[in-house]
Amino acid sequence: PPPPPPPTGTDIWYRVTSTALNVREGPAVSYPSKTTLIFDDVVRATEKSTVDPNWVKIERVDGLNGWCNIGYLANLGNAQPKSIRQRIFKSTTYFRKELSSPRKYVVHVLAIDLRVGELHFLVTPPSRTDGIMCTSTVTNFLEKTGLHLAINGDGWSYITPDPLNPVQYCTDGDPVRTNGFAASRGKIYSNRPGPTLHISNANEFTINKYTRVFNAVSGDRFILQNGKAMPNLPENIPNPRTAVGITQNGRGLILMVVDGRQPGYSEGVNFPELVNLLISFGAYNGINMDGGGSSTMAIRGIDGKPRVLNIPVDDNVPGQLRKVANHLGMFIKA
Repeated sequence: PPPPPPPTGTDIWYRVTSTALNVREGPAVSYPSKTTLIFDDVVRATEKSTVDPNWVKIERVDGLNGWCNIGYLANLGNAQPKSIRQRIFKSTTYFRKELSSPRKYVVHVLAIDLRVGELHFLVTPPSRTDGIMCTSTVTNFLEKTGLHLAINGDGWSYITPDPLNPVQYCTDGDPVRTNGFAASRGKIYSNRPGPTLHISNANEFTINKYTRVFNAVSGDRFILQNGKAMPNLPENIPNPRTAVGITQNGRGLILMVVDGRQPGYSEGVNFPELVNLLISFGAYNGINMDGGGSSTMAIRGIDGKPRVLNIPVDDNVPGQLRKVANHLGMFIKA
């Protein structure tokens, strides 16, 4: 799906100033509450009540909309703020930041508290018993599995199908093999070496360390270890990036996507800059996943349909999603 439309001149951005603020179905306290915003959430108001000007209709990135009293909101003006925070699930807060140094780039983060609620993680299951994967977009993976959020996973190499039977591998997507180690719910489908993120069935996240394989997805390189950048990280040209970080106490998970290859909007970052971003969000260890046109972050919207939070750039087309080998997703059990 295309990215959400930019704000219009009539939209106003607000920051929540109360500990908890009800979002109601209509512009009065007599209407039922739909959900609650928390302190420092930043939301866009798209409409003001014609009956009571103290009420505005707000919108969140997951498609939530409803009415809030402006007495509990600080007016931030018409321009989209450089920094936006929204708690979209009880366990998960979304951050969007625009930075201008050393170049212009936009960062998207899902910060997850692994001890809040009942969370279940999933790495894309194998497409075939021989480990060949059929590529799929992050949104297709999200929709097919019913997950609440997902990012792209590992890089891959293409498999040449049998010309006499071209659909023997995949009826949809391309046949590929992941670049590194991969497993889904205890089923290992790639034994290739590589920097690997392991997720136990108790939601313990480790990099290159595990006692028993459950979920595993690999990345391009290990970039952050014990709070410090890995040595000799190349300061190559800026690009879109996807990274996963883990806090020192193991309680926090940081999923990060940096948009790139879009002059005037976001040009991307190099590896040392990516490390600094992970550290700024509390990561102690981190891994760089597949990037470039693959970098995608999506959530399940209020309507149950996938919503892409960043602006991917497959084949240099902003908003176009790339089919990738595997993914990392999370399901929230109510």
